[in-house]
Amino acid sequence: MDFSSVSTVSIIPLIMAEWTECMNFGMAIAREVSEVILEAFKAKKDVMLKSSPADLVTETDQRVEKMLISALRARYPAHKFIGEESVAAGEKLELTEAPTWIIDPIDGTVNFVHRFPFVAISIAFAVNKQTEFGIVYSCVEDKMYWAQRGRGAFLNNVPLHTSGQQDITKSLVVTEIGAERDDVALSTMTTNIMNLLKVPIQGIRAVGTAAVDMVLVATGGADAYYHIGMHCWDIAASALIVQEAGGVVLDTDVHAKPATEEDQLILLPRVPGFLHFVEEDKHPAIMPDLWQEAMDHAVALARKAGGIVREALQNDMKIMCKSSSVDLVTKTDQKVEQLIIASVKEKFPTHSFIGEESVAAGEPCVLSDNPTWIVDPVDGTTNFVHGYPFVAISIGFAANKQLEFGVVYSCLEDKMYTARKGKGAFCNGEPLQVSDQTDINQSIIATEFGSNRDPEVVDKIFSSMRKVLCLPIHGMRGVGTAATNMCLVAAGCVEAYYEIGIHCWDIAAGAVIVSEAGGVLMDVEGGPLDLMSRRVVAANNKTIAQRLTKEIEAYPAQRDDAPINSKE
Repeated sequence: MDFSSVSTVSIIPLIMAEWTECMNFGMAIAREVSEVILEAFKAKKDVMLKSSPADLVTETDQRVEKMLISALRARYPAHKFIGEESVAAGEKLELTEAPTWIIDPIDGTVNFVHRFPFVAISIAFAVNKQTEFGIVYSCVEDKMYWAQRGRGAFLNNVPLHTSGQQDITKSLVVTEIGAERDDVALSTMTTNIMNLLKVPIQGIRAVGTAAVDMVLVATGGADAYYHIGMHCWDIAASALIVQEAGGVVLDTDVHAKPATEEDQLILLPRVPGFLHFVEEDKHPAIMPDLWQEAMDHAVALARKAGGIVREALQNDMKIMCKSSSVDLVTKTDQKVEQLIIASVKEKFPTHSFIGEESVAAGEPCVLSDNPTWIVDPVDGTTNFVHGYPFVAISIGFAANKQLEFGVVYSCLEDKMYTARKGKGAFCNGEPLQVSDQTDINQSIIATEFGSNRDPEVVDKIFSSMRKVLCLPIHGMRGVGTAATNMCLVAAGCVEAYYEIGIHCWDIAAGAVIVSEAGGVLMDVEGGPLDLMSRRVVAANNKTIAQRLTKEIEAYPAQRDDAPINSKE
């Protein structure tokens, strides 16, 4: 477009209109090439290494980038490009004043390889070294995030706003456990996380893609994101989305230099994310057996409870603390548990119960031979408080001290995971199968940082994490709910999950789902799983599980079934 004969006052809207056309074309191309990613998502991939054993690239990364640049270059031949795979292949990385597209074809390649459901196409557009618009398409979720400078940020065309949280001790922080595995990088990473946990913040999450981490901050689902070691293509689009949602973007060393697109800290002030829910019951048809009626009732209750959770996300939540300032409970936790127990008592009056909130209120945690419902009404309460999109209702059922079925409803994703002993595991009616990976070096491992801030416990958590990372594995993830982590093992998205300090209500349902999907369960020291021990390893196979236990620095946690007068 030739602007030589146009007045300065009228140039601005003309330029904005041209960049809007570019942005719309960018979104259309992102959706088009996502079909290639989604088609390849479930297939086995040929994986190549870049800078480290955890820095992966696939043929799909390269193919998608070529498709994007080819389509954009055909339409805008005068524009320049910075692409992750192009730079990896030796092209010069240079941001000039010319219109420039900054592209990450698959942000979250490790996730893509392992079918972990966060994979994004990230496209930014800069002119005069200033980002004009950003597009992040989380294609497995079908969520299109976008922002245009001065015009706000949006998710599927619904406005986004960052959270209003000003107190860091009430914040949820997102980071990544990156591909760098040298001593300096590992030491810096663990020190930074330990410092945050000592604040203490309410939780740390890691989903494996910088672009998605940052847009979760833009939705108000998390309060901050920080990372050192990512690249301009990882953050260029999402940085603008964060800013247009009301957030700020800073360098990690805010006193040393102004913000750049190299090392970023996002600190944000919350509005719940906007989600679409499907209400039809899709749980799998299972042959009638002794406990089928109970399982059907559990599925119906989980869906009803999920509705209560989603409704509560739109309202102000009253938050209370249990064992520590980061061990939270809300009235919704209590309301959901009361709903489940009251309904079950009416239908099955002779059954027993172990409920998280009931035990917190002083009831004994006893697993007898009687049919027993083991209930976590809101698994991921810290996520719930922050609007972070992993919150589950977990209902396990045992008879004669043997787990018979498990129901985990990830209600913000509308994913109903179910399993009946001997009948298989399912998600929304589709069979689940664990990963067939046997090499732990080629694995993703899930864990959590927990709510215990005792320095000795924190030291052991990080000692284990460092050993696991140094194997080296492909990556480490943590979505903030034990039940969901276990379902991700069952779905083949991660190879293993381990944690010390969880409770029987966190893992009872997930344990059945993992087992029925072909996985294994054991103690962190390699023995059989003891549901009351507050320690678990859930893995795709025995080879991965046993190798993982060799790296875990085990410590005892006070048992769930310890006498009440012996508990702190």
